This record gives sequence, C-alpha cells and structure tokens, in this order.
Amino acid sequence: MESEFIRILLIEDNRDSIELLQEELLEGDGSKKFKLEFAERFSAGLERISKGGIDVILLDITLPDSRGIDTFIKMQEKAPDVPIIVLSNFDDETFAVKAVQEGAQDYLVKGRADRELLVRTIRYSIERHQMLKKLAQAQEELQRLAHYDNLTGLLNRDLFYEHLSKSIIRSHREKKILAIMFLDLDKFKTINDTLGHAVGDLLLQSVAKRITNCVRKYDIVARQGGDEFIIALDGITSEESVTIIAQRILEVLSDAHILEGNELSISTSIGISIFPKDSVDMNTLVKNADVAMYNAKEHGRNNYKFFSKCTTYFETPPKAG
Repeated sequence: MESEFIRILLIEDNRDSIELLQEELLEGDGSKKFKLEFAERFSAGLERISKGGIDVILLDITLPDSRGIDTFIKMQEKAPDVPIIVLSNFDDETFAVKAVQEGAQDYLVKGRADRELLVRTIRYSIERHQMLKKLAQAQEELQRLAHYDNLTGLLNRDLFYEHLSKSIIRSHREKKILAIMFLDLDKFKTINDTLGHAVGDLLLQSVAKRITNCVRKYDIVARQGGDEFIIALDGITSEESVTIIAQRILEVLSDAHILEGNELSISTSIGISIFPKDSVDMNTLVKNADVAMYNAKEHGRNNYKFFSKCTTYFETPPKAG
C-alpha cells in the first residue's frame, strides 16, 4: 500500500458490532496499521466512497436503507476498484455466500471473527483483488494484441473481417451500399531502405492517424499488413460519397509528414469495391478492391480506381510499391 495505513470503511449500523470490530482492529499496534472510518447507512457509505482514499470496505448487508444481496451489488457498481468484504449475521449467511459468488472478496459472520481472522481476511482480500485486477489487465492486453495492430493501434485483419461480416449483413438488411477501400502506399520501400525501418514505422503511424481522421467514427479501418491499409465504409448512400472520401485521403496523405527531423512526402493508391454491385461475398469484395488498387498503381499511382471501372485486370498483379 502507498499509505502507511490500510484505510478501511466500515458500513455498519449496529453499535455493538462497530465497537467490537474497532477493538479487534485497533488493539495492540493495530492503530499503526489500520485507519478505520464508519458509515451507519448505505447512502452515507456511498457518499464516503465517492471521495476516494479507501483501500477496503467492510459492508453489512442488512442496513436501514438497504438489505440483502442488492446491498453488495449496488456497492460494487459504485466502487468496482475497491475490494469488499461482506459482514453478515448468522441468519443471513446465505446472502453473504451469494455476495462472494457475485464478486465479494470474502465474508465474515459477526461474532465469529477474532482479530487474527479479521486482519488476515482484510489483507488477503486486498491482495486477491489486486491480483485479479492485474490478471484482468493482462487478459485485456492479450485481447488487444490478438485483435489490434501493435504498431498503429488499428484493427488487425482478423477483427476487421469480423466487423466487415456484420457490416455486410447490416447493409443487406438496410438496403445500403458498403464500400471497401484497399490502400497501398506508393514507393514506401524506398523510404524504409534509405531512412531505416524506425522512420518507416513512424510514417505508418502517421498515415494510420490521418486515414482515421478522414473517415467517420463508425467506419472500419485496419492495417492489412506491411504498408497496406483497408477501410470499410458502412451505410454509404452513393458512390459519390465514396469518391469524396477517397479524394480526401489522397490529399491528406500527400501533405508532408515531419518525422525525426525528416520531411517526408508519400502518396497512396486506392482500390474500391462496392457491395452489392461488385460482390456480396466478403472475401471477393476485398479481392476486388485489391485488384482495383493495382489498377490505380498501373495508371500513375496517387489516385483511386473503382473495381467496376477498371480498364485493366491482372492475372498476376504487378509488384506493389
């Protein structure tokens, strides 16, 4: 603990229990280890919790203004980052067990807890809560690594296709079009070869941020891999709207990127396919956008091509760059 004390909030309306717990915690050198605060009503406990600075809550589940398992559930909702130990009487021990099943760190039956048990329960509850919090954070990070590109923070391919599948279903149901944009940076390899991969990575991060700023919040942007990006424009009403976004991306990416003292110019080639005109199949839509992107490169780079308007189709696409 950062503080020299373990700061305990006891929410209890029974004076005898308060005095007993206070005596058990603060006897001997306990006053140097614990700082005990009191609230006799659930509402008063909530008010104190809102001010912060509490390490653990001892919560009676039978209070004048709240009773039963709901007492714990409501407290947990208001104080998710604070471990809660439930206090119960002999006749409501069943509620205490349910509270533990709902996420309470432990429970104590009044009259059965001596000082040793009380102190051990408090310390173990704090340690267990911290351990579970770290475990949840680790699991969240694993989820992030599994679904997001580590360099740019964009969706990775797997999560992109998961979202795209849902977008296609929604577009079909709402009878709207959906556009897939496949982007490949022009001559990115030259920057990597001349300035190094560190600068290249910074450029990819800058590009990702600019692309994201060009689309709507609910559009899907992912890094396909290398210097390739893919976008799904959901709920589009016309191809003209897609054209406006494509032109905007070309303009924004062509503005100089100032990175590590280098002023870099980059352009991109964009291929576009439209659901349902070009295909109703997810993989085919992406493939068609890829074909259109190569067509854009063949016609001078730094432009966009719709799959339906491609004048050249490639059995073996030319090398991107």
